Amino acid sequence: MSTTPIEMNQKVLNALPRPAKGEQGVEYPWKKNPRLRVLVTAKSMRWIVRLGWKGKRYYESFGTYPEMKFAEFNQLAYQFIADVQSGAYQKGSRLTVQQFFDDVVLPYSRNHHRDSKTFLSRSKRVMAAFGKERVTDVNRRDVERFLNSLTDLSHASINRYHAFLSKLFSMAVEHEIIDKSPVKGVKKRVENNAKDRVLSSKEAESFCRHACAEPNFLHASALMLSLLTGMRIGNVMSLTRSMLADDLSSALLPMTKSGKSQRIYFSEPAKRLIRKCLKVSFNDWVFPSLRNQGEHIAYPRACMERIQQAMKQEGCLDAPFTIHDLRRTYATQMLIATNDIRLAQQSLGHSNVNVTERYAYYQNTHLAQASQQTVDAMLPNLQID
Repeated sequence: MSTTPIEMNQKVLNALPRPAKGEQGVEYPWKKNPRLRVLVTAKSMRWIVRLGWKGKRYYESFGTYPEMKFAEFNQLAYQFIADVQSGAYQKGSRLTVQQFFDDVVLPYSRNHHRDSKTFLSRSKRVMAAFGKERVTDVNRRDVERFLNSLTDLSHASINRYHAFLSKLFSMAVEHEIIDKSPVKGVKKRVENNAKDRVLSSKEAESFCRHACAEPNFLHASALMLSLLTGMRIGNVMSLTRSMLADDLSSALLPMTKSGKSQRIYFSEPAKRLIRKCLKVSFNDWVFPSLRNQGEHIAYPRACMERIQQAMKQEGCLDAPFTIHDLRRTYATQMLIATNDIRLAQQSLGHSNVNVTERYAYYQNTHLAQASQQTVDAMLPNLQID
């Protein structure tokens, strides 16, 4: 919807009314050239150009106010108009990486990615490096230079940025802005994902003891439930009353990392822990946030650090461990107790048993015993002097 032309100065722009959430944005043309406009929505003010030329309509978005000043927009807008009138304009050729991200990639991620926040968290560094560059100007050397600059990150984290860039530029190919992604041919880093940190029985007991004494009851209980069930901490945090069976024997998770639902069965200690949490909970979340109304607890990182510090002071910490190691500990102990990797796979909700094999490790003592038992069965009378 267009309205009366305005002057494009700071005083006028700051005074423009914002439409209510859900209402259509309002376009304000510039008095001196109505083709240059500012589009005002509930959340942003965006510079745009609308142009008719030789029977065709052209539209281009350039950036947001106040991040982009009118003087910069004015220069870009007149260059765009000149390109259209001279025949040099190609659709998307003037689009910056930031504009393409805001207009295409951001909405796509929010609508299609289950963990959109994690994906979008990588945009800050990427936009700092490429945001002002035109999509058509970014080449393979630029991508490699950026990835090589991430010296403070592990290979696994760098590969996540590689995946982010790959998705961004593959979408630019899909939208016919570029013919080939500059990420194509850029090799990923070799990852060393082999992790075998598993809590010993002594550590697990110490962990639960200090978790029970932790002043932040909800955060500590979420960590304990991860250890007692093998659930991913994200699924623990987002657990609701409606997911729980009436007798608290299980919980049905509607969506897990594998993209499927999963039923989790609770042991008696897990049931007792959940009952305690439900007595404290004041809404549908089993672990409600005390700070943000209507939300569940945040990632319990600080609580985890306090518990490990207490374990260290007690002399019961062999080595530092992560929250995800709680899940690995559960998987390993289930494998030792049942000797059934398929059962562990089903309990953890893995789509492939190969994934479970990376999680569940036999302790070295069990491996040594298994080796001895195998040779004894195979060659019971073997003697080597």
